[in-house]
Amino acid sequence: MNLVEVAFGILGTTALRLDGAFEEEWANPKPKAMLAALLLRPGHALSGETLLRWVWAEGQRLPKRTVATLDTYATRIRRLLDRLPIPAELRGSSGTYRLETDRSYIDYVRFRELTLAARAHARDGDPAMAARLTADALRLCRGRPLADLRSDRATEWRDRFERDELIPAHAEHLSALLELGRAQDVLVRLDDLQSDHPTNLRLYKLRMLTLRTLERDHDLTEYYLAVRKQLVHEGDDPAAGHLTRYYQELVTDKFGATTPPAVRLEYRPRQLPHDVPDFIGRADVLAALDAASVTADDHPRRGVVVLEGMPGVGKTALSVHWGHRVRSRFPDGDLFVDLNGFSRDPAATHAAVVDDLLVALGEEPTATASFRSREVTLRRVLADRYTLVILDNARNSAQVRALLPLLADCLVVITSRQSLDHLSASYGVRRIRVGPMSTEESTRLLTAHLGDDGDPRPRQELARLCGGLPLVITVVGQHIADFRVLDSTGSAERPDPRGLLLQLGHTGDGDTSPQAIFTFSYQALPPAAQRLFRLMGLHPGRDFSVAVARACGGQGDAVTRDSLAVLTGAHLLERSDTHDRYRFHDLIRECALRLAHIDETPAARRAAERRLLSYYLCSASAADRVLYPNNAQPPPLEVEPAVAPRAFHNQDETRAWMSIERGNLGAAVLFAARSGHNEFAWRLPHAICTFYERHGHHDECRVARETAVTAARTCADEEAEASSMADLGKTYIALGRLDDARRCLDHALRYCTRVEFDFGAAVTLYHLGRLEVLRGATRAGIALFERCLALVHGTRHEVVGWALLSLGEALRVEGEPTEALLHLRQAEQLAIDNADRSAHATCLAGIAAVRRELGEFGEAAAYCEKALATAEEARDLNAVATVCAALADIERACGHDGRAEAFALRAVTLAEQFRNVPLHAQALTVLGSVFRLQGRAAHAQRAWTEACHLFEQLGDRPQVTAIQTMLRHLPLDG
Repeated sequence: MNLVEVAFGILGTTALRLDGAFEEEWANPKPKAMLAALLLRPGHALSGETLLRWVWAEGQRLPKRTVATLDTYATRIRRLLDRLPIPAELRGSSGTYRLETDRSYIDYVRFRELTLAARAHARDGDPAMAARLTADALRLCRGRPLADLRSDRATEWRDRFERDELIPAHAEHLSALLELGRAQDVLVRLDDLQSDHPTNLRLYKLRMLTLRTLERDHDLTEYYLAVRKQLVHEGDDPAAGHLTRYYQELVTDKFGATTPPAVRLEYRPRQLPHDVPDFIGRADVLAALDAASVTADDHPRRGVVVLEGMPGVGKTALSVHWGHRVRSRFPDGDLFVDLNGFSRDPAATHAAVVDDLLVALGEEPTATASFRSREVTLRRVLADRYTLVILDNARNSAQVRALLPLLADCLVVITSRQSLDHLSASYGVRRIRVGPMSTEESTRLLTAHLGDDGDPRPRQELARLCGGLPLVITVVGQHIADFRVLDSTGSAERPDPRGLLLQLGHTGDGDTSPQAIFTFSYQALPPAAQRLFRLMGLHPGRDFSVAVARACGGQGDAVTRDSLAVLTGAHLLERSDTHDRYRFHDLIRECALRLAHIDETPAARRAAERRLLSYYLCSASAADRVLYPNNAQPPPLEVEPAVAPRAFHNQDETRAWMSIERGNLGAAVLFAARSGHNEFAWRLPHAICTFYERHGHHDECRVARETAVTAARTCADEEAEASSMADLGKTYIALGRLDDARRCLDHALRYCTRVEFDFGAAVTLYHLGRLEVLRGATRAGIALFERCLALVHGTRHEVVGWALLSLGEALRVEGEPTEALLHLRQAEQLAIDNADRSAHATCLAGIAAVRRELGEFGEAAAYCEKALATAEEARDLNAVATVCAALADIERACGHDGRAEAFALRAVTLAEQFRNVPLHAQALTVLGSVFRLQGRAAHAQRAWTEACHLFEQLGDRPQVTAIQTMLRHLPLDG
């Protein structure tokens, strides 16, 4: 491992490996600071507010438009990510930003990996490798960490990193050199290190040890006395006392003893089961166990450590492997007891465990001895000894509580599926959570079982299905032939692969299937928690809120929260990152679903499904009314019994809920259709898809609306089908599928005409007009807009405003600026009256475009600036992209090519991200013109060529011809 492999650097100025070189001067300080903040938490979404606190120091002037400023920086960063040697993507959505990349290519992450590995080698008696790895880690430090960040948060992070990671890495490196006999080198290096960190206690001790190793005892005593005097003078008596004890250990030759002088046990049990051959992964948990099991002086620690995690996650194998690694730290032996907390066999009793431990220690209990005397014997035998005791598979705190006083002089490692919360208060338990393995670790483990057939993709997919659970991976490895036979059935009868995984291992030799393992935990639950567990298996999404669980179970808040706490404690559920939300592991959710079909009647399951869907439909409808009060609402369904839908008090709260529940709402649509609840399946898209549209989720919108059409047709509800078809047509327009859009809109128009539904016909005509304009048939579009307005004349519905807006834009294209302005002004007033900021922003952009056509560039820019602020307030990213494209065109016309490029790139990025084909084509056209103005002909050619392909997809021949003409006149040698 070395610096060449690192693609991102934050241990110094923010650096990128661009085209093979590690570049530090790739941007101005603020974009570099923004990237550094994102690299601290790769894969996590950071809000604009959070980034402000990282990037801007106290007292620095904040930008007027946070989102626009950060989007500009993000655009600059994205342009460089393609030049990296690894995949990396900077995503932005709803004012948040997330960097997706492989963490191991960040120098800070690599630093931690190297130091952890070095520590493991040092403890395994390999100082040469420890020295090499720490040297590699320290070479990654190019200067002051987070050098481009001046904020208080960055300063706190730097201080913590230097204290908890950098200095310990230096100390680890020097300790390894000391073991290699290079004490003189250590002394020289300490001179430089202590000049930077003059008050670090660990470095004081390291210098004293080095002087003792060099047998410079006089220098050692003088140094100790000087440092101790300084500490006392500064009032740091605890540090002075600690240093005194350390000095006394050195000069009396006690340093390095693994235990205090004591009579050793003659009988040293070695009870650990066989280690897992070629153990894979888990470096983080092994390091946590190491840290929890030693003192600051690296002596074995007494106490209790709990390894907790879901069934099948590998707690036992992990504890045994770790025990084998550190056996040398426990010269008085190791003990292992299976408590049978979750199995077919009876759970081990306290008396049985005491007797087993006595036998293992060579103290055969006599038949006449009382149980209390046997406890006393066990306590006496283990007194003042350094023994490792692993208590495996504890059912709960009660099963081990009485044992712990008898093991007070040991290090006790307990593994359990339960969170043993009740032990923490009494015994100061250190708890370590064992999570699923990473995909890379899972694939390696599966390959170890199956062998390497050359093509990693099938193994990666199978490992992904196993969900990072070593137990499931091992069962698959043992029964892969059965899995392949079951998984190769015809497509019509092909079972769900996760269902197959749960069944593997159910043989005549016993049931070791994952389903059986998970079911043991389920059977240990109280009845209310069992019921909620299996009913939540019906939930279509992976994570859910307390309110959803309450609706699904049909119980009150207190009962629901108590059951969720029980399930979380049993690691059958885990808390999500968001407050009051929970999530399933995929395989445990599949197990819960199977149990719902075993332990619940069809009527009970159907009632729970309806309660779930009722909660989501009623809550989403309420959210839609708050965010878009002018939207038409479908006929409501009555709220199911025991369901309390979410109520909303303001738009920010509502928007946040829709963002969090977006995945569940889309999944609920598909679930409703699949389960035969079609009355929900067509209504839900009406409640959620305006939000999807405004935030650019056009593919999710398409799936929901296609499902709505099918569901409405199944219900034989012609009005619902026509309405859903019209909505689907809108989505197809955004995706550039204009033929499909026309088919849907024509169907809706025929229905509205037949039943004389003028409002529905007007909405459909409006979208048909948009379609014609996108195809370049502007006059045909104008005629359709006029027909739309004639049908809704005299009303103030929002479709009137949008039709006036589109009519104004079409008249501008046709060279009628006066008429265009008239209609745009009317549309603007309606948008203001209806409090529709998205429509208002688009109207302002349209007025700006007319002013630009008239050569009034100053007024045009002012309108666009106001439009951008309005669109950002509305958090309508489609509107933001539309305005940015207009602003880019105006800035280009004014000769401000730098600003024009920034706005054009932002428009292209947003349109591409949200797959808005018409807007993407328009933004690329403007971007190409900006590049042409800058003399960057090759860039202009790429942008215009891509725009031309998109206009061809839309069928807009005039635009295709215009761009082809521009391409022919482009001087490519310019």
